[in-house]
Amino acid sequence: MPKYTDVKIIEYIEKPAFKNQSFENWAVSEYEYQVSTDPKTEAVERAYFSDKRSETPIQEELAGIVKMEHDLLGVLSDMEILGVYVDRDALRELGDELEAKSRLLLAEMRDLVGEDFNPLSAKQVQHILYDRMGISKGKKIKTGFSVDSETLAEIAKEYAIAGMILDYRGFEKLRGTYCEWLIGHIDPDTGRIHTNYKQTFTSTGRLSSENPNLQNIPAGSGYSARIKSAFRPEKPGFRYVVADYSQVEIRVLAMLSGDPNLLDAFKNGEDIHTRTAMFLFPASESISGDQRRIAKSVNFGVIYGITGFGLSKMIKSSPKDATQYIDAFFAQYPQVRAYYESVIAKAKSTGYVETYYGRRRYVKGLKDANSMMRAAAEREAINMPVQGTAADIVKLAMIELHRKIGTGEIPGRLIMQVHDELVLEVADADVPLAMAKLAEVMEGILSLGGISLRVDVHSGKNWAEAKG
Repeated sequence: MPKYTDVKIIEYIEKPAFKNQSFENWAVSEYEYQVSTDPKTEAVERAYFSDKRSETPIQEELAGIVKMEHDLLGVLSDMEILGVYVDRDALRELGDELEAKSRLLLAEMRDLVGEDFNPLSAKQVQHILYDRMGISKGKKIKTGFSVDSETLAEIAKEYAIAGMILDYRGFEKLRGTYCEWLIGHIDPDTGRIHTNYKQTFTSTGRLSSENPNLQNIPAGSGYSARIKSAFRPEKPGFRYVVADYSQVEIRVLAMLSGDPNLLDAFKNGEDIHTRTAMFLFPASESISGDQRRIAKSVNFGVIYGITGFGLSKMIKSSPKDATQYIDAFFAQYPQVRAYYESVIAKAKSTGYVETYYGRRRYVKGLKDANSMMRAAAEREAINMPVQGTAADIVKLAMIELHRKIGTGEIPGRLIMQVHDELVLEVADADVPLAMAKLAEVMEGILSLGGISLRVDVHSGKNWAEAKG
């Protein structure tokens, strides 16, 4: 067992509801003690209360999670200190290009509507669309009528101005939120970005990051890929190796539920979304891209306890059809429903749900008289064991990779973690070995129900290229 020195982690594990609580607030709530504003005195106070908290034994059932989080501390510390190199010139060039596109769009919109306006101002956009152009108003909100992305997308089917506003907003978000934002976080001394990984922020145990939030870098092609291509090795002779867990949450659901049909799909190497589509659309001779997309939404939606209404918004169908899709999923994978029912029953009895590794989340509202509150609590309960187990798997993989990199068994340096993805910087000559070892470690973290985890591994001269 580790020497318990990180008070915040211990409190987070025992009381997940107090996630991201400050040391100052903790000292007040636990000991009615006001922490000093003097940095030197505060350092002494932290050491004192750390030792004092260590005198209280951790719950035996949580010992494994405590060890996991403490082992992870050194991994994250090394990653934060090392940082990740980002090509400032590439981001600045992209930002200038996006700014030019925004200026051009502004001029075109001014010519179209006959006056200047700020497309980022909801009030000014409301005036242009609903007052000046007389377009039928969207849904009513506190500040007038909606001009959000969903509303503008509908209006754009008939009016070009709405599509132009959406494009402008997209360009400005990429330029300001990503290009300028990332440039602002490049350390002037190292030329690298040193994000802060947060262990105690989410209720499910997933890592997050800030200053900047690397989890928020946009996915996809086009401009998003150009942003990711700015993340690259600083020196020639190196490449990125990116390993991404494949459908980890659905695999975890199969493992935890023990559903034979779901397990068989993975054992047989089937595409799980195509398999689901086949029984959602039994009359189809072949599965179309749209049908597979719907099946994918159903598969992932069920993990999060999605309702028929929520799914209908996602796949643009009627709530009735969406509900039928969800019912069809549970008919094909009945053990999943039984598993969810057992999770909720246990949560009502104990007050918490837990991951495969024992991480807990306390759930309120499971016995609430209000049906909406009760349903929301049930969705929270069924989601956490799957999502939390996936988060634990990533953390365990990071710990083992860090250990093997330290012993020289795996070449390279671990530089980023983003969702289910790990990124290494590796010398060109070592890439084949690193890719093989990376997959071996990550896939070996958990095997249950006759199936194992699967990892997609690619390499490239930058992050975008290495995404495959």
